[in-house]
Amino acid sequence: MAQANEGISLDAQERTLRQAAELAGYTSVELVREEGRSGKSIKGRPALRDALRRLATGEADALFVTRIDRLARSTQDFLTIVDHANQNSWRLVLLDLNLDTSSYQGKFVITVMSALAEMERAIIAERQKDVHKERRERGLVWGKDIGPRKRVANDIENRVLSEKAKGASLRQIASMFNKEGVPTVLGKTWTASTVKHVINHAQIGSE
Repeated sequence: MAQANEGISLDAQERTLRQAAELAGYTSVELVREEGRSGKSIKGRPALRDALRRLATGEADALFVTRIDRLARSTQDFLTIVDHANQNSWRLVLLDLNLDTSSYQGKFVITVMSALAEMERAIIAERQKDVHKERRERGLVWGKDIGPRKRVANDIENRVLSEKAKGASLRQIASMFNKEGVPTVLGKTWTASTVKHVINHAQIGSE
């Protein structure tokens, strides 16, 4: 995967990626380019989201990246992608770190990172449950008493996209939110159709 930036041309990045993939034994190589796109979050990078989808469905087997900052700029997004690779058994190669999940060392690093990501999600979930419990006990409602609906919508949208990128189904995401006590923007329970609506809204907003 190549991304436009200062200092290294896309053509140079693509030559490096193609050579690395061919040396690894891949005869069919497709270059994914993102020109003029922000690398600050997965949401703003449709080419990366599509690549992750294809890896999850088995349409592709590996993702080669020249540098870690071409893959993700935030720790949360990076750990999400690492966990996604581990769960769906596709190969991730970061050339600048010499990290390859097909090697013993690479698998070890990925296992540690995935464990950290899982622990981080568990801690966040526990905090969210405590916060929502305290708010319910006080009789407060998001968007009415303690904050604008727009902020809640953004938080929910980012969480939905993150879970979807990791391979969770619409029904699984809805069940997860309901178990955590996370209400929809309208304060209702989640369904698969509600999750789908959030994803569709996010896709429209990123176009």
